[in-house]
Order: sequence, then structure tokens, then C-alpha cells
Amino acid sequence: MRYDSFVIFQQGFQTIMMFDPSLFKKYDVRGVAQGDQANLTTAAAQAIGQAFATYLQRQHQMSRVVIGRDNRLSSYDLQEAFMEGLAQAGSKIIDIGLVSTPLVYWHAVREGGVGGVMVTGSHLAPHYNGFKLCLGAENLWGEVLRVIGQMAQARDFTYGRGASERTVNTSAYSQYIRDIAARVQVARRLKVVVDAGNGTSGVFAPRLLELWGQEVIGLYLEPDGRYPNHLPNPQEAANVAELGRKVRECGADLGLAFDGDADRVGVVDEQGRLIPADRILALLARDLLNRHPNAAVVGEVLCSQVLFDVVRRHGGVPHLAPSGHSIVKDHMRRVGALLGGEMSGHIFLAEDFYGVDDAYLVAGRLLALLAAQDQPLSALDDSLPRLYATPEYRPACPDEHKAPILQALAQSLAAHGTLNLVDGVRVEFERGWGIVRASNTEPVLSLRFEGQTEADASAYRDLFFGQLAQHGIHVQAQT
Repeated sequence: MRYDSFVIFQQGFQTIMMFDPSLFKKYDVRGVAQGDQANLTTAAAQAIGQAFATYLQRQHQMSRVVIGRDNRLSSYDLQEAFMEGLAQAGSKIIDIGLVSTPLVYWHAVREGGVGGVMVTGSHLAPHYNGFKLCLGAENLWGEVLRVIGQMAQARDFTYGRGASERTVNTSAYSQYIRDIAARVQVARRLKVVVDAGNGTSGVFAPRLLELWGQEVIGLYLEPDGRYPNHLPNPQEAANVAELGRKVRECGADLGLAFDGDADRVGVVDEQGRLIPADRILALLARDLLNRHPNAAVVGEVLCSQVLFDVVRRHGGVPHLAPSGHSIVKDHMRRVGALLGGEMSGHIFLAEDFYGVDDAYLVAGRLLALLAAQDQPLSALDDSLPRLYATPEYRPACPDEHKAPILQALAQSLAAHGTLNLVDGVRVEFERGWGIVRASNTEPVLSLRFEGQTEADASAYRDLFFGQLAQHGIHVQAQT
């Protein structure tokens, strides 16, 4: 049975409230927060807050929770409702107000590894919203989210008398800014265009870059939860097109684009070209390995082979992890990696930091790397090997069909190369690789291919597409 938002009905003399369980995804809680189809209501937020507090108290004997929000139009009301749920369960609430996700992680760690909540829809359209949950630097995902969702649906709560400590926003801002600013030293002044996409990074990024001695030119720095100019998704070429034009027009050294809650950053070089996130990760890995020989670096299954080859060539130990920012972060902790990331632009820093995806600090480390060179960013990018990679293809596939299709593909593709089943079906060929995996957030499959040449990648793509067609999945072969 599916419940749209909260449905209240009578069972005997007891009033029961239930909500749409599809709000709980693999990595976070997310849904529609505005309009007639809204399923992430304030009532749902209150129940989820009480369930989260109950989980923390029962499993971790933890009653303190840091909470912040992005600037979406629904975020204030959702935060208030979530805090009401926390208080009903007896939590001590540290409200840091309008912030970016990295500040919630930072404060959760600094408060002693306490619970953390960020109310954010990240890069999604304005009518969406959600919650990212953590315990200190560790994101809560998978089975833990499932348990919290079950608690919320069953109203299996603890009850108590909580308290709210509203930290003045300028205090939350200044503490974080001082710490992050001190972690980066940039050798020379660069000209940087910052596109905040009307998200929260407009409050933080310019100030940090100025403290690092940089010249900042801003685009869409004013927070506006309607996102009137473009969605704050920095890995979509269309969303950084204006940033690229501005970089060329101003003669800037690079451009930085942040997603709505600033845990991801996109980078364009001085020619205005978007550099894929796995290549930024490779540049950071090469720099890291100069200081930490033999360090472990984690990339996800959609990352280019270039990343893993660069890590190995410079004395590091590459690790391949399943896709998903929470999974990559968890894999880093398990292998003791100092750096990790994924194609979406989440990059995790554990060298003298907490292993979280802080896009401001990532931007600072990249600026420091570039400022130490006497060549432009495009030349640094060109210093890495270059293979041909296709776009990501995302054909529709009902959730119940994903597992049997992937199992059949594993059997039929085994004869064509070396199988890797860490996340979906990845086949290593003589001159490249291809992968098909199930999306954890949408009823689609995800495919990507890479080869030494375009012809190689296209051949691998056509092989996979042919196999999928036998199962009724037809993909248009556009590059």
C-alpha cells in the first residue's frame, strides 16, 4: 500500500499516521515538498525527526543533534518540523540555520561526533527537498535509513523533553570559515569566477577565496530557492555554460560551480571547458601522493581508468568502490584512504581533515595546486592521459526488473572480457571497459563506456546495447 504524504485514519480508538515509504532512498531522504503532489510534508518531517532522534538514543546513546538547512523555499518549515520531532524525542538541538552541508558535517564532528541533519534538495528542482543524516563525519545510509524509516512509519519513538540551542548563524559561519581558511595556503593570486547557482555557496565561497588571497568574480551569488537562472548541478555542461563564457570574457584562471548545498564542485579551465570530476580527482591524487607515498585513493565504478592508472603510476594504491557518495566515503574509512571521489563531483578529503565531501576545501586544495604551477589549468589537465569516454546513458527500467536483467547480462557478457561485479556488471576489455548498473535512486539503469579510441568505446557500447535489447531495454546510441 502506498500513502501520499500523511494519511490519518481510525483503527478502533487509535489514530494512526502513515507516510509514503518511498521518501527513504538508499543515501538520504528525499521527496516532493511543494505542490499538490507533495509527499515530504511538515508532518512527515516531524515523524522522521522523532525517528532519527530515537535511533540515535537507542543505538548510540546520543542525544545531541546539529541541524542546518539550505535556502529552498520549503526548507525553513521542514527544519522547524524536524526539530519539533527531535525535541519530542528528548534531543538537545544545535540549530545552525542557513548553511551548506559541509558545515553540518564540520559541526557534528566538532561537537563530539553527534548526530547531524541537513535539510536540502541539493541540485534537484525547486519543489523537491530532503534530509541528509549523519553521525559525526559518517553519513547514515542503506540499512540504517531503512530502520529509521520503519520507526517513523510504525511511530516507534522514544519521548522526552528536548531543548533547542539556536546558535547565531554568524557564529556557525565564522567558526567554520576560520578553520577552513587556515587549512589552505595559496602561493599566488588567481582570478576565479564563482557560480553559486543561487544556492548556499554564495554565502561562503567568495569569503573563503578572498581569505586565500584570490580575486573573485561572482555569478548568481544571491541565495534564491527558486533557482531562476539554472539548476545548481555543476556536472551538467549546460549549467556551467555561462560560467565558461564568463571565465573567457574575464581572462580568469578558472571557474568554480557549486551545487545547491555545496558538497560538490564543478571546475572549468581558463578556456571555459568543464573538466570531469574524475580528472580533478586524479590531479588531487597526484598532488597528494607527493606528500603521502603509498596512500590509498578510492574511485567509483564510473570513474575513468585514467584515475586508477595515475594513482598506481605515482605510487598510490587505487581502490574501486560501488557508486554512491555514502558508499565511497564508507569504503575510504574501511581501507584508510586519504582521498576519494565519484563522477558526480563528490570528493572526500581525509588528509588532515574528516573524510567528508566539503566542496569549499576541495576548491581550496585545487587553487593551491594550480597556484604552485607555472602553467594553466588546461595544461595540468592535458598532463593526464586521455581516453575516450561516452556520456552516461540512463534508460528506464522498472526496479523489479533490474536484478534479473543484470544477472542475465553477467552471464552473456562473461565471454567477452573480465567481469567485475562490485556494482552492477562491469566488463574489462583489452582496450577499455563498459558498465551497466542499477540506479539506487531512480527506476533506470546506468551505463558508461571507455576506450583507447572512440571506436573502441562505441564498440563496447553497441555490445551492451545489443544485449539489453534482448530484454526489452532499448537505448538510443547518442554520443
